[in-house]
Amino acid sequence: MKLTARLVLPVCLSLLLAACAGKGRETPPPLDSPAAAARSEALWQALEAQSARHAAAPWRLSLSLRFGSEGNTRRVTALFWGNDDSHLRLDVMAGVGAVIANIVEGEQRFLVYSPRENVAYFHEGSTKPLLKVGVPVPLALADLAALLNGRYTRAFGTGHTPVAPEGDGAAAFSLDKRFGGVLTVDEQGLPVRWTENGAKGWVMGILYDDQGLPRRLDLTHADGQKAIVLVKQRDSVKDPFSPDQLALTLPEDTPLLPISRYRAPAE
Repeated sequence: MKLTARLVLPVCLSLLLAACAGKGRETPPPLDSPAAAARSEALWQALEAQSARHAAAPWRLSLSLRFGSEGNTRRVTALFWGNDDSHLRLDVMAGVGAVIANIVEGEQRFLVYSPRENVAYFHEGSTKPLLKVGVPVPLALADLAALLNGRYTRAFGTGHTPVAPEGDGAAAFSLDKRFGGVLTVDEQGLPVRWTENGAKGWVMGILYDDQGLPRRLDLTHADGQKAIVLVKQRDSVKDPFSPDQLALTLPEDTPLLPISRYRAPAE
């Protein structure tokens, strides 16, 4: 990424002033200062550069998900795969080989099948359907796939407004309405925290592996809901998945209900 002298000079001056101020936590410049604006824009450009490193390609992830509320949590594992982040498959298991849900998402259509009950539920629209099936992850599958695979601007969008400079070289941005909330980007251009609605909504912390890809998402809500998403394994996939490998074929005569009637499978 090439920065102009007009952009680099205010950033360097702000860092020099912070260093001269003494040791300890960096004191960021005021939000409305040219230095703060330049630093924020440089970090967003770094986020775009990080995203550009990870082009859409076939992928498969093994996940562990622990969710619930204080004193009442459950753990499941999942296999999540796709060719990009537009047509996705997710199989959720409660034990070795014990599939409790098959999920497919594509073109704003979401379908979840419960093999134990032999019932399928459908949803159409751009809302966050995982919340509707009892999984406290406030993301569409496409956004989750993009985030876990390092395509951050695909997950969070490109519309952004700096809202607050932060210490330690980080900056915060208000996101556009498609995703919403406030995203904190660190000095490496990696998203490390997303806040949905201040103290009233979801908060997501993002931790990274040695390759600079997300390895853990920590999600909490003001109402006590919590979730931890762990990436246990990233499989190397050379060839694109076939349409059959991404399809979800339902048994004949499977009831198909709106997701508003969803009931969690029996333990």
